[in-house]
Amino acid sequence: MLTRDQFEQLFNKYVDDVVSFLYTYTSDKARVKDWTQEVFIQMWRKRERIDFNHPAFKSYLLKTARNHALKKLKRAKRYDRWLEENLEKLTQVDPRSDAVDNSAEVQEAYSIALSKISRRARRAYLLSREEGLTYTEISGVMDISVKTVETHISKALHILREELGDFSRNS
Repeated sequence: MLTRDQFEQLFNKYVDDVVSFLYTYTSDKARVKDWTQEVFIQMWRKRERIDFNHPAFKSYLLKTARNHALKKLKRAKRYDRWLEENLEKLTQVDPRSDAVDNSAEVQEAYSIALSKISRRARRAYLLSREEGLTYTEISGVMDISVKTVETHISKALHILREELGDFSRNS
């Protein structure tokens, strides 16, 4: 079994290879850093079953990194779709509904709800919904990671859901 010191040496030997390889899947530095750590955590957890001295170990490590990146990207796409679908449900208010007398009331409630969202989260949300920017474009504009954009928009949606819940339930 690999000791902690041996694993640290292994990490130092291969970390640059894994980082370079993961940049083929994303240019987001924070995401690459996270994925690299997660790949090596997987290696640590499997340390009893892996022959780290095997000539094909590096190939195995990079294949693990590839699979990890693809899994994360697939999840991110599903998450983006989920956010889009839920935003539509949240913001769709039937003006003919008896519970909603007019769109001015809805607009006022929406404005108040927006004011309760932190400045950065509100900016990310508005860039996405009103300007139509992708999360990647927003990350460039705001100089933050795509994951942080996701977090900001998720927080904004949570607040909007809470604040506008009566409107969405009554429509």
